[in-house]
Amino acid sequence: MHDPVTSFVVSVFSAPSAALIMAGAILALAIGLIFQSGHFEYAPLRHDLRRRADVLSELRGPDLQKAFAEAFPQLDKRLGGEAYPTLELGWAAYRGQLAETSDGRLASSIHAVDAFEHADGPARTLEWWANLMVAIGLVITFMGIVAALTEAVDAMQRQGGAAMQTALMGLLAVAATKFWTSIAGVLGSIVLRLVARRRRQAIESLEAHFFALLDGCVRFAPPEKVMLEQLAVLTRIETALAGAAARTPAQSPA
Repeated sequence: MHDPVTSFVVSVFSAPSAALIMAGAILALAIGLIFQSGHFEYAPLRHDLRRRADVLSELRGPDLQKAFAEAFPQLDKRLGGEAYPTLELGWAAYRGQLAETSDGRLASSIHAVDAFEHADGPARTLEWWANLMVAIGLVITFMGIVAALTEAVDAMQRQGGAAMQTALMGLLAVAATKFWTSIAGVLGSIVLRLVARRRRQAIESLEAHFFALLDGCVRFAPPEKVMLEQLAVLTRIETALAGAAARTPAQSPA
């Protein structure tokens, strides 16, 4: 008499095709995850990146920085608002770094790539499931081996030592079938990782295009550059004051 858990495992894996059905279910789960992630995560992110790039591409004129600064109130609403969460947070951080210059343009102390967190959520989701898929396949395989060992021991106890060879042959045959779940888990993991890599590369390409357009619309003014410009201005002021003092006639004592 076995415990309830062992009895349940034996009853599930007693069917010869149980392991193959579970292997097919693992592969079907991997394919379903690809479509689910593509519809609810990858497609919205790709659409949002393309929409933002199209908004910046609509700017016309010989001076894109000037056009961007003049249309910034409208662009701010279109680049923000309802968006993919990572891009919405990134735009809020980048917008906070913008400052108006004396010539009516906008300057930023950081590049766009430094403000926007890398939007690799769809790829990371598939990679997480890829790791879990291998574990699922191994767990089912071990459960099948437990069921096969239990059945083999029961056969030996019922039929005695004469049936040992037959029981061992049956054990090996059943255990070999159970390894299909591990194979399916590994195959599912490989497929998920390949799709994740392809989607990551596509997102990185769209991000690079959007960041390049955004950096071209503002003036890059890192703190070091601002300090050097201020130092140059102070040097010119000091030189001018020294020259003015030298040209001023000395007052005669009373």
